[in-house]
Parts: sequence; C-alpha cells; structure tokens
Amino acid sequence: MSPITPEMLTRFARLPRNPAEVWQGGIVRMPAWVEKGPDGKPYRPWAAFCISLRTGLVHQKMNTETGANDPALLLEALLEFGLDRKLAGCRPSRVEVVNEELATYLRPALADAGVAVTVTKELAALKEVLAHLGGHMRGKPLPPNALDGSNVTVERMRAFASAAHDFYRAAPWRHFSDEDLVHVESRIAKGLRHMTVLGAAGQTFGVGFYETPKEFEALFDSSDPEAYFERRGKWAILYGPMMDMSFGDADLWEEHGLPVAGDQAYPIAVWFGPGGEVRRPDAGTLSDMESILRALAATSENEIDQGRWSKEVQTADGARTVTLCLPDLLEPLDAPPKSYAGRVPDRRAMERVMADVERFMAESSFQNMHEANAAIQARFVGPMDAMPSTATTPLEKAQDLMYRAFDAKGRRRIQIARKALELSPDCADAYVLLAEEATEPDAILDLYRQAIAAGERAIGPEVVRDEVGHFWGIVKTRPYMRAKIGLAHCLQAMNRIDEAIVQYQDLLRLNPSDNQGVRDVLLPLLFVAGRDADARALLAKYEGDPRAMWTYGWALWTFRQEGDSPAAREHLREAIESNRHVPKYLTGKTEMPEALPASYSLGSVEEA
Repeated sequence: MSPITPEMLTRFARLPRNPAEVWQGGIVRMPAWVEKGPDGKPYRPWAAFCISLRTGLVHQKMNTETGANDPALLLEALLEFGLDRKLAGCRPSRVEVVNEELATYLRPALADAGVAVTVTKELAALKEVLAHLGGHMRGKPLPPNALDGSNVTVERMRAFASAAHDFYRAAPWRHFSDEDLVHVESRIAKGLRHMTVLGAAGQTFGVGFYETPKEFEALFDSSDPEAYFERRGKWAILYGPMMDMSFGDADLWEEHGLPVAGDQAYPIAVWFGPGGEVRRPDAGTLSDMESILRALAATSENEIDQGRWSKEVQTADGARTVTLCLPDLLEPLDAPPKSYAGRVPDRRAMERVMADVERFMAESSFQNMHEANAAIQARFVGPMDAMPSTATTPLEKAQDLMYRAFDAKGRRRIQIARKALELSPDCADAYVLLAEEATEPDAILDLYRQAIAAGERAIGPEVVRDEVGHFWGIVKTRPYMRAKIGLAHCLQAMNRIDEAIVQYQDLLRLNPSDNQGVRDVLLPLLFVAGRDADARALLAKYEGDPRAMWTYGWALWTFRQEGDSPAAREHLREAIESNRHVPKYLTGKTEMPEALPASYSLGSVEEA
C-alpha cells in the first residue's frame, strides 16, 4: 500500500464536484482463497472497493498482506478513483460506508474536499459486485450464505456453531456407523426425521438427514450417489476447512468469533438438490439441527445401546426434549435377522451350519456314511435361520450369537457381540467384530490380542499342538485364525512390519492350505521389508500357484538376486504371459481403481 500524501489530498480536493455522484466504498475480504500464505495457512486478501452508483464503474485496490484490514486502504482507493479520468475524474457529493469506524476515519480526510461520508446498513452495489466477481472467479454462481436463510441471525448462528463445536469434540461417530439410521421421534422439520452420523470411516464428518427409511436405503444401495441427488435432495451438516465454506460464512466466523472445534471442523448446514441446487436452513430448521447436534453430543454409549433415549437441550429457541431411537437395537437378540437388498451375506455366518453338523455328528452314532448323510439331510433342511441349533455350552451359544452378528449391521453388531461376551469371555469372534467396529488403532490392537487369547482358551492347548497343518478344517479354530489375521493386518497398518510378518507366517504354519489368502499379503510385505530369503522360501512353498502375484513375484525375486539376467528375463516373460495387464499398473500408465474388484479370473484386468 502506497502512503497517502498531502499532494494527493490536495489534487483530489481540486477535482470538479459532481452532485449526482454517490460512491459506495468498503474494505472486504476478496471472494477467493490464497491457498498458502506467509504462515503456511490459506487466507483471503483484503481489498478496498469503490463503486459509482451513477455509472456503475468499479475500482479495486488490493492489500496482499494477511490480516491487514486498514481503513487507509479505502481512502487511497477513493482518491485513485477520483483522480483517474477513465474512472470518475471528479469528486462525489457523498461516500457511503457500512460502519461508523470507517466513516470516522474518512471524514477528516475528505472534509476539505467537501465530500460527505454517511453510514448505510447495507452496501447493495458492493454486495452485487462481490457476488459477480466471486461467481466469475469460481466459474459458477456463489452458493448462498448462512445468513441468507429466512430469519437467521448472527446470534442464531452462534448457537448453531456452539452446538456443532460440542458435537465435533464429542466425536459420536465413534459409536455409530454409516449403517445406523437414527430416528428422531420428537417434533422436527420434515426433512430431518431420520439421520446418520458421519465419520466412522474417517473421511466425511457430520450428519446426513433423510425424510424416510426408504430414502436412506435407496441412497445407501445406490451405486451412484451423485445420480441420487439429481432426483431428490437432502439436508446435511458437514465439517471441513474454512475454504469449504461460502465466503459469507467464512466472514461470519472470523468477524464474529464463532466457536469452531479445529481447522478441519467448520460446520456447514446445507440442502443439496437436483441440478446442483443449494439451500440454507431457515431459522426453524437451523434450531432443529442445533437441538440434534446438542443431543448427540451429550449422548453416552450406554444410552445408545438402550435403543431409545431422550436428552434435554438448550437451543436458540429455548429448552427442548429430543428423543432418538435406533429401532434395530430394540429387537430381541434371537429375532430372525433382517435381509438387506444388495448386501452380500457374510461368509463367516455360513459356518453356523458346519458347526451344527460337527456337533450333531459328534453326539450321534451311525452304522455307515449313507445313514449319516440321510440323518444330516433330514435334520438340516430349509432356511439356515429356521434350523434348530445344536449349541449347548455357553461358548457354543455365544458363537451362535456371533453368526447372527456377522449379518447384522451397524450398532446392532456391537450389541450382539457384547451379549456374546456376557455368555462366554472365550468367544474370540466377539472380540474380532468389536475390533472391526473400533476406530482407534490402539483399541483395535488390544481387541485383537484379546481375541487371540480367547481363541486359545476356547480351542485348548491340545488342538494347538496336535492339529498344526490343517487348522482351517476344524470349525472351532476359525475364530482364532480370524483373530490372528486381524492382528496381523492391524500391525501392518501401524507399520509394525516385522511383528505382522510373524503373525502371517504363523498362520501359514497352522494352515498351509491358506484358505485366508495370507500368502498374497505376506509376499509383497517380505519384499518391502527386504527379506528376500523369506520371500524365496514362500515362493517355493507355493511354486505351482499360477496367479500373477506369484509369476511376477518370481520375476522380481530373480531380478533382485541376479539383475537383468537371462533367468530374470525368462521369469518376466512368463509373468507377462500370465497377465499382460500388470505392467500398465506398475508403470503408472493406468491408475489403480478406487475400489478393488470382488472377484477375478486368471489373466484378467481385475487380477492385475
């Protein structure tokens, strides 16, 4: 910013005065973000704008310094506007500004020029210029601001921001999955009657609202959520960095010091609809959202597990009672499991029949296999859930519950797993499922360790000693095996590679048939860890494996030992013959898909 000299003021005062000229002036943050300022954080530069209400001409003067809201910037812009013949070339009769602070600064400076300075509630012309500029820079119209909602005030937004702050700090997504549809049973706006708490996956945080359960199921089962929004809209409260907010919302938080839980926790209440339409809540809807956020922030895990709970909360509209419900948690634990369209049954649940058959055979006596098969077919017929269970011991009954839990969804899975542990603390699968639902790495690790200990108690030292080599063929060992591979995955995710390798290798010792696909994870891990001797031993152990993982594994191992040798080239040729699609992924010519395919055939692009 250049210094304002007495000469500039004198020259301005000598300009012809046009009684028809009225200017609006203001200092505002630009409707654009600079992603990295001097402190490494994003910021919006300040700029002074002058607009002639008679001609519509605009002059802008930028200040690139962060946090610099200097009224001298506006004075300099006003002087330049008048002195430039291509813009105004005259003095105005009056300058309108939005607050008394600016007016107090400008009046003495412009007094000798005979320019009046008045305060007006809203600078409509400046607002229009900024909207046009922001839309031009963004390539589309600016989204509405929070204060554009009917009867929404700064104080109502302060109450909402406070509730959003408490919700984020409470982190209720630790106790909900995106499959948990919470019903709001108290009086609420039509589009907010059902909701999911977002954040369990660690990607998107907030609350998604639905008018009906069918609407939720349609979106959850949709392969293209964006296409869903093209047909209908829904409300949401989403958290993100300030750069994700509308410019008006960002100004609101900065100028009024609204509470925020962190740099990535600025809340936006918004309706997304067809054609990219965006709406902001009116005062009533905003108050309803505030009440829900406050209720969820104050909710304990034990209250959730009751299935229905109420919280007294204070909102911008006074005290309210919010009643929330998870209907699935109100069902008896032995209720027939629900089926969900488009959902693939959990393979683990299918073991229930195998366990029942094992117990049935152990408790029965048959003359021959024909008689045994006939008895099995007579006993185990019809839908799996209609078959009578042969479970008698607490552990067997707990495991039966877990077979139900595997095909349940959301919080219901945790509820059943905890009940299973009440029946038997030796139920390894209960700990496994709780680990799968946990979000903190240390908690996940501890649960998998507890699962392994429970599995060892359940199968006994004799089985561990005597059945090495064909563990997977014994149904009761499978929870233990699941615990071990879960622990290995967890250790790998925590970058404790050597510990993970120990678990993977032990799984292959117990079950060389590798029904869990351990070798596909272990081989690349050994290469990454530089353990080529172990990689060679693993390759040799499964030498007949025709899949690309193995053919390319042999090529890599040979190249690492011999360099670009004839043997390495021969292995590479065999690898390319086994799957010609792999090189384009290895070289980066083709990007990896966001989600890996559920199945593949040898030599296919899915295998690659």
